Amino acid sequence: MEDTIRTQRRIQPALAEREERAPGWPLGVARIIIGVLWFQQLLWKLPPDFGCVPSGDQGLCDWIGREIANPLIPLYADFLKAIVLPNLSILGWFIWLTEAAIAVSLLLGLLTRLGGLLGFAQGVNLLIGLAAVPHEWYWSYLMLALFCLLFALTGAGRWLGVDRYLLGRVRGTLLERAL
Repeated sequence: MEDTIRTQRRIQPALAEREERAPGWPLGVARIIIGVLWFQQLLWKLPPDFGCVPSGDQGLCDWIGREIANPLIPLYADFLKAIVLPNLSILGWFIWLTEAAIAVSLLLGLLTRLGGLLGFAQGVNLLIGLAAVPHEWYWSYLMLALFCLLFALTGAGRWLGVDRYLLGRVRGTLLERAL
């Protein structure tokens, strides 16, 4: 009887610890899927023209035009009209490279906290810009932003990602917290 009690005392903490920690692989799979989404969204706004044609009804020009025509926040539409649209040849590169960095970060699990933060910021930007556009499901942008925030807060690159291998190399340094 006493042996059974001792055995249970040894096993119970191990079981309790296992039950408290969820497996990380589903987070890694979700991160990769969202990375594929970001990558796919690069393909319709490729440089150097970002999908903009002379009529202005395709690619990035089209979507910025929709944001201007259907603003959730009028000040944001004014910003797009005054700053972004006239400088799209430069800012288009910034948008495309930022989204490419997010895609690479999430796909590979490389510097995932940074990629997640960039994805969260861009997801919120998309939510603000597209929430009032007809036929757009604004919840998708909120979910995108929240998934990216989850990846940033959990360091999701530690599962099925490069960050797992980098973590072992930077233990005890300031970079450890960034991974």
